[in-house]
Amino acid sequence: MRRTLAVFFCILAAFMPLFAGGSSESSSDEVTLTVLWFNDANESEVFEETIQDYLAENPNVKVDLQVVAFGDYQQRLKMMISGGNPPDLARLTTSDVTVLASSLAPVDPYLEDPAATKAEFMPSMLAFVLDKDGQMLGYPTEATANGMLVNLTAWENAGIDVRELSKTWTWPEWEEAVKKVIAANEGMEYGLAVDYTMHRFATLLYQFGGSFLNADQSAFDMVKPENIATIEYFKHLHDEGLVPGSVWLGSENPAELFQAGLVACHIGGSWNINTYNTNVKDFEWCAVHSPKGEIVSSVPGGKFIAAFKGSKNLDAAMDLMAAFSDKEHNEQYCLGTFNISSRADAEIEYPTNSEDFAVFQQDLMVTPAFTAVEWSNAQVTQYSTYMLEQVVQALMGNITAEQACQNIQSRIEG
Repeated sequence: MRRTLAVFFCILAAFMPLFAGGSSESSSDEVTLTVLWFNDANESEVFEETIQDYLAENPNVKVDLQVVAFGDYQQRLKMMISGGNPPDLARLTTSDVTVLASSLAPVDPYLEDPAATKAEFMPSMLAFVLDKDGQMLGYPTEATANGMLVNLTAWENAGIDVRELSKTWTWPEWEEAVKKVIAANEGMEYGLAVDYTMHRFATLLYQFGGSFLNADQSAFDMVKPENIATIEYFKHLHDEGLVPGSVWLGSENPAELFQAGLVACHIGGSWNINTYNTNVKDFEWCAVHSPKGEIVSSVPGGKFIAAFKGSKNLDAAMDLMAAFSDKEHNEQYCLGTFNISSRADAEIEYPTNSEDFAVFQQDLMVTPAFTAVEWSNAQVTQYSTYMLEQVVQALMGNITAEQACQNIQSRIEG
């Protein structure tokens, strides 16, 4: 009898791992996750700190973090994938997600409630990692956004509470107010500087109800009234002297103009918060809500974490991603890296400029998801230089705004 029981328990022990957790990796098997990473600043260091809770709860899991210079990153990643040895996890940019989408492992099968998980993230950030079937191909981590930064001292000198005004203002109301700011401040020459990129110009385009693609994002559709109106308004701001021609018609740096106190406002990226926090000493500044056209909109961008098809440790990779991306740990990561969170429920108190980050995040929260789809479209990025050239031609009066849109459409269709 004793011998029979002993044989029974040996057999049972041999089969127990097959029933443990429904996973291909048992809790006792040691797993080493290869994680490919690049840094903008201190992201790899903060990532390692953020996942310590997960590693403490899963002592069988180790992480081999490989930090690669950004200039070499995409090539290294593509070589690993084509060689049949993808990393288990990687940090990705918006363009990486687009280029590598077919190699990314869908997250939905590993989620108890996919819809609930997706609802935790801002729609404009989630859209970057949704495949054609609506499955997540990774988790949004940190976000970037476009928005308006203002010379607060100059607005106060004009007797205008710009923080309050910006909660509801429209572009005509902004224009009326900024003329008073220029008049009230000696040495202030312009109302607004806009970065010379199509990405920053798209802030205006979306606010005016425009878009690069058609309604179902299936084809380029540049010739429409809203797009024409955006270019015409931008030309109007140049003609009125409210926007410096030296940026779009020259080579001046708009951030430098703002830092010198020459412009009342700057449409730039959320990364300018850190820049101005360091560099601006002669006046107070802050972020305010963008003026409303047809809608309020930013332009989203950011970073993501994803796992790969063919990973030998996909279950553990999915577990680590989920832990890293939950509310508590995402907030920890974004606080440590001084970035905006991609989560809709994030509440972060930064050492400085918390209100400024919050303004950018609030504008990003109401930004339509289609804006991410557009900036994931290869044609939008491929033809952005040509689009810039056509907008400049319209600003110079060499062609009309409608002709600029038609030229862009013809170039893409041709």
